Amino acid sequence: MYSIWKRAMHTEGSRNLKLDLKMDQLRSLRLTTERMHSELSIETTLLLDEQHLKEYVDTIRQRIGAANEKVAASLFMKRYAFLPAIYLYAMTSWNERLNVSYENVSIETDNSKEIWLPNFHFHNLETEISRSNREKWRTTCIESLFKEHVSPIIELLSHITKVSKLILWENVVVYISWLYEKVLLEDRNSKEIVSRAKEDFHFIISHAPGNLFGDYGVNPISRFYKEDIDYDSRRRSTCCYSHLTTNKQYCSTCPHFCKRRA
Repeated sequence: MYSIWKRAMHTEGSRNLKLDLKMDQLRSLRLTTERMHSELSIETTLLLDEQHLKEYVDTIRQRIGAANEKVAASLFMKRYAFLPAIYLYAMTSWNERLNVSYENVSIETDNSKEIWLPNFHFHNLETEISRSNREKWRTTCIESLFKEHVSPIIELLSHITKVSKLILWENVVVYISWLYEKVLLEDRNSKEIVSRAKEDFHFIISHAPGNLFGDYGVNPISRFYKEDIDYDSRRRSTCCYSHLTTNKQYCSTCPHFCKRRA
């Protein structure tokens, strides 16, 4: 079953308050319905090509003033982590599964912005709705996102730049945690959504088997979550290298920064 967002966007139904609210919520996570001309706008299918990815990472390196390609690759994955956030928000909030295939997604960059904060364009916004056996449906959703989309990019990025896959995975985890421990637990959300958010987060971070994330024997992101430390007190295990860009600032949860501050 599908929720026909695409059709609604081209009819008077686009004025529907419920649809408008959904779009606004996803826009806050960097969804865009606009295509933007930029050297940093790219179809995600091209990210699977080694040469295209090398060139794209080099363009990012120049744009953000990264010290080297490892830094650029890490900051790219940090920005790219908003795509999983968009997808998981829809999955948990509305029980809807966006089509996150490479052919359906592009990265869009507004060159007028001083800081590089890319948006994501879904060429088709139709969604699959969970009707029964949500746990089985959720498992399929997680596999589609991580094994079929995120993991191949992480593998290729690590291969061509030699950046640690641990850094790249933690860059994704940071925004998954933010989504589930902050955004989806806000008071404006219904008790049903809050309850589902807690269940989904617990599954993703602790119980999802490694094979849902790619060629892994164990869950590659569970190592970054410490349940006994609350979100605001938690610090990263790895450094994302943001201080090695024009920004020259450490993240507030950087292990180096926290160690120096202690």
